[in-house]
Amino acid sequence: MRDVWPSTLCDIVIPHFEEVRTTGKGRFKKDEFYESPRDGYSEESYYTTSHTPIFKTDGTICAILDIVQETTQNVLNTRRLMLLNELGKRVSEIESLESVCHIMTDVLSNSIDISYALIYFVKHKLNTSLESLIARLISTTFDKNGKDGRHIPDYLPEIPETIYLAEDANKNYDTYIELKRDDETFSFLKCESWPIHLVIKEERHVKVLLKDESQAVLLPTKVSLCRGQSLSAVLICGVNRLSILNKKYLDFLQEKKRSKILADLNYQKMIFFQGISHELKTPLTLMLSPRDDVINTCPQEAPIMLYLQTIRRNSRRLLKLINVLLQFSNIETNQLEARYRETNIAEFTRELASDFKNMVKTLGLGFNIDIPHHDELTQAIGDKVYLDHDMYETIVFNLCSNAIKHTWNGSITIRLRSDYKDNKNMVVLEVSDTGIGIPETALPNIFQRFYRVESQGSRSHEGTGIGLALVKEFITRHSGDITVTSIVNHGTTFKCWFPTGCKHLSANQIHLNNVENQINHGRELYTNRQLYLEESSQWIKNNTSKAQYDIMDQGSTNNQNMNNKIILAANNNKKYQILIVDDNNNMRDYLVELLKEFDIYCACDGQDAIQVLKRLNKLPDLILSDVMMPNMTGHELLDVLRSDIKTQLIPVILLSAQAAEDSKIQGLNKGADDYLIKPFSSWELITRIRTNIKLSHFRHKILFQRYKQEETKQLLLPISNKFLSKLNLDETLFYVAKEIYYRLPCERTVIISNEQSEFKSNKIVALYESSESRTPITNPFMEFSNNGNDSQAFVKLQEDLNDNSGIDIYLDTYCDHVNKNVSELSVELRLNNNYWGWIKVHRSPNSIWLDSEKEIQLKAAEIASYTKNQILANTSHELRTPLNAIMGILSSFESATLTANQMDMINIMSSASDVVLSIINDILCVAKLEAHKITLINRTFDLLELFENIIEEFGKKAGDKNIELIINYEADLLPRYVKSDPERLRQVLYHLLSNAVKFTDKGEIMMTVSMQSGKVDENPIYSQPVKKGSLLIELYDTGIGMDPQYIQDAWKSFSQGDMSITKKQDGTGLGLSICKSLVKINGGEIDVESLLGHGSKFWFTWNFEFLSISSSLLETKVDDQISYTIRHKRILIIHPIENVRNVMLKYLKNVEKVDAFDTFDKGIKEAKNYEELHYKFAYDIVFVSLYENNEEETLKAILELRGLERNNNNLVIIFIVLPNNKGNELTKKLIAKIGGATYSLYSPITLKKLVNQLMHIEKNKS
Repeated sequence: MRDVWPSTLCDIVIPHFEEVRTTGKGRFKKDEFYESPRDGYSEESYYTTSHTPIFKTDGTICAILDIVQETTQNVLNTRRLMLLNELGKRVSEIESLESVCHIMTDVLSNSIDISYALIYFVKHKLNTSLESLIARLISTTFDKNGKDGRHIPDYLPEIPETIYLAEDANKNYDTYIELKRDDETFSFLKCESWPIHLVIKEERHVKVLLKDESQAVLLPTKVSLCRGQSLSAVLICGVNRLSILNKKYLDFLQEKKRSKILADLNYQKMIFFQGISHELKTPLTLMLSPRDDVINTCPQEAPIMLYLQTIRRNSRRLLKLINVLLQFSNIETNQLEARYRETNIAEFTRELASDFKNMVKTLGLGFNIDIPHHDELTQAIGDKVYLDHDMYETIVFNLCSNAIKHTWNGSITIRLRSDYKDNKNMVVLEVSDTGIGIPETALPNIFQRFYRVESQGSRSHEGTGIGLALVKEFITRHSGDITVTSIVNHGTTFKCWFPTGCKHLSANQIHLNNVENQINHGRELYTNRQLYLEESSQWIKNNTSKAQYDIMDQGSTNNQNMNNKIILAANNNKKYQILIVDDNNNMRDYLVELLKEFDIYCACDGQDAIQVLKRLNKLPDLILSDVMMPNMTGHELLDVLRSDIKTQLIPVILLSAQAAEDSKIQGLNKGADDYLIKPFSSWELITRIRTNIKLSHFRHKILFQRYKQEETKQLLLPISNKFLSKLNLDETLFYVAKEIYYRLPCERTVIISNEQSEFKSNKIVALYESSESRTPITNPFMEFSNNGNDSQAFVKLQEDLNDNSGIDIYLDTYCDHVNKNVSELSVELRLNNNYWGWIKVHRSPNSIWLDSEKEIQLKAAEIASYTKNQILANTSHELRTPLNAIMGILSSFESATLTANQMDMINIMSSASDVVLSIINDILCVAKLEAHKITLINRTFDLLELFENIIEEFGKKAGDKNIELIINYEADLLPRYVKSDPERLRQVLYHLLSNAVKFTDKGEIMMTVSMQSGKVDENPIYSQPVKKGSLLIELYDTGIGMDPQYIQDAWKSFSQGDMSITKKQDGTGLGLSICKSLVKINGGEIDVESLLGHGSKFWFTWNFEFLSISSSLLETKVDDQISYTIRHKRILIIHPIENVRNVMLKYLKNVEKVDAFDTFDKGIKEAKNYEELHYKFAYDIVFVSLYENNEEETLKAILELRGLERNNNNLVIIFIVLPNNKGNELTKKLIAKIGGATYSLYSPITLKKLVNQLMHIEKNKS
């Protein structure tokens, strides 16, 4: 080896070989650094190495297999890309040109590829020669503590603060040195000072060789300033001594590499659009096709037809959105193939426009089609017209659909004429409307992709912002042009220019002798015509005038009227009333059908809702509103409702496809009572509606009682002073009793004096029941007796009245003078500050009285800041809204009576809907991660419960593929309760387990959890140090593995590896990207080891905090979970998979005797040996793996073990079975044959499941 390799490399490699030879263990290192000696120079290099020992039959090592892969360029690319990304992250810190320099040198100071950096500025003045200018040093990588702390290495030339270019111009820069590196020769300028003048003058980079033979490069940049001035910047970069200043190095320094990376990234995203369209179309097809089968098998009058029609409309709308995305991605990747044909454009346009005629008339608009006859138009243009029919159809449908969407009154005109532009004969298609118009500031951006004009006057708020961009692209493909003119509230005109003839088109895209003048309606299952017309048809039901609505009166409302409103709908025998506000007609229809138990009113937007509220005689019990709507959004509707005293107490539930947390918080801050994200469960919606109505009525009752209580207080408390103004006390008291009777709902009013009568009882001085039954106050016998016949409650009343002051209430007390129980409210009366008597008011027993409370005050809802991520909101709304209608209706079929075939089709559609929702959620999660909008929310949770739950979640899927799913951990060594973000940890585990199950067809999947480290935080919180820990989670599978060339790209978004393999599986390629981002946010690490065809091992670390509370209750000990009786049992485990046996042994380590074998023969042999030695049967419990292929062997072995048992039928048999249908059937079959104490335990085997099984057995025996 030393004869072939340089000695420096031998000194590094030979110890590695010796290590493998002496230990017998292989060695693997990734991206290991070597300083490789070359011909007169050294070079930085990186290698991934694998040293594997090769053994002889006698166990000695005869050779070492050494596999080496150079990864130098990968390491350099990654390192340099990270540097460029770091520069990009700090763009927001830029305040001036000088700040740019300081940021650059600060970032470059930590770079390995750039040894040092200096930046000079040269400001060019108007009409001034270069030689008269001055270069000023702005920033360096040596500025650790400002210019005063600048330490310049001795090997560098002098670095003056100011360089006079006139002096620099006189220096001689003509000595060039040629250096040969590999097969290339590089020329360097030999100089003792920085050639600033030369670089600026020649406006090119200059490579220099310094006195210590180190290299540097000077890179010029010129920036234009105002008034004809400019600024030159010269960046001086020191070259890494172990690198070659070749083209790749220069590209990196000049940031050309970054532009290429961005271009590649853009292409990858377009490819992703195509891939995601495929992923969405696949489950969508599974919705459409079974739906047609269900429709064909159902009678037209069946109630289910209404649901199926809603599914059809929303499925088609989803298909249209996907088609638009796919068209756009095809354009971006130059995969859109045009097919131009000679076309009768007059007849073609007339037929396309006529599709909208009936719809426009239904909306009450005029529809003018001004298209000349074919012969007349042909004569005017003097040539033929060639069109791609699909593109032209999309152009007409988009423009007509937009015109209808934005026009409430007037008319829409479709015009076709000839014109002359740019020395060419043109055909002009005009689409004009008298609608709401487009603001002048929006016109320059109207054809940009994803740009949307925020109009409040449209018929719908739906749209992606792609339509007009697509129209412009299609017209450009015809070598045409499109223009727009618009005036707000007067209308808009789009003009599309199409050249005549075919000279402007590519010859290979022109299809001659194929004249098509009509639309071929049968070419697809769902044509553009059907998709556009069906989407636009929902606006017919929303045909409300565009007149501005008057907002509800803000004046005060009479209290009595408010009370009447509050107690309305209190009768449980009547249906509750709900107002549904949504601009989507399908969603309204679905909600009306879903909420049949309520009386429903509908509105198509916020303004329409206000008008409906004004027309209703009774306010609704609840308002269910969408958020994104035209004319007035859900948030704006909330502002109006909460600012009016009549409507501020109506509960409002917002339904929205905006999944961002800030959108939900914004709605709740504005006063919404609840917020539901689409798609939602129909049962959850109904439950929330019922709950919010009940809570609303409860609040109304409290407010009404408070109001009546305040009224009562205002009436009763001043009475004690009122009678002092009257000379005749008897008349005054009777007047007071009468007023109370008429102002409070009661049976009678009694005024009692504290003076004792001759019978030594309290005397009644006034009583009022009604005008017909007025009782004289002079009757001495009308009194409350204090004798022994009084009830116990009345005695208590007397004591309270003598001991306390104020208001007292008794719900059920006996009254002697009416001989029955009553509900009584009693108020003290005082005369000259002395206790005088009581006013008592009676109602029927157990009637509710009110406590003293302050006057009710209502607070207006505070206005939250308006912040939205437009693109995310639009995407979420457009994809979730139709999907919600589909999933909601499918869930309602669960209780329907359907045939087996129909139910199978419904299950297929439901499963496909779940796939679409999962894809959408992954996309939104990636969008949030890229926007840095995800933060971890730490809380206390049960760590082991999380792991066991997530592994159980995949048990059925693994069982269906006959895969053993195993979880392995030492419960005694792991904390039970920790503080971290359980949802994000679960998300990482879900994606990794999902991939493992997806790409494993046989064998096993094992998740191992262990403690990696623990430390105490140096910054204590609340005077207590925080102990932190780190988990190591490893996931091993025996699946298809990964190609080593793909591993480095596995963590990138949208990456799916070898498509020939992964295309067989569902997925978007986002899972591992999400995992890496979440682990990084947590501060952990994640990586993978894999070999194609031999499985994969993913591992990651996850940081957490130990709980500060030290308690035995928070610790998990296996010994505590297994009872004393079970610990003294003898257990046999027979399972062919070693990892399963090891895990069960770990769980049962505190049991007296546990043996584990891979075959029945070994287990039976051990049982026989034990019985011969100890004269008793070896085991109490036997765990046996049961598979479809070992049924007979298992039955034979169990019967033989039972035969060895001395006490018949005491041996407990537990079958370990995969959770699938075959496993269930097999278990039932064998249990029936074997009998006795026989149980089943379904994999995956967890500690909790195992303990519960053993406790169940113990309970049954006892």
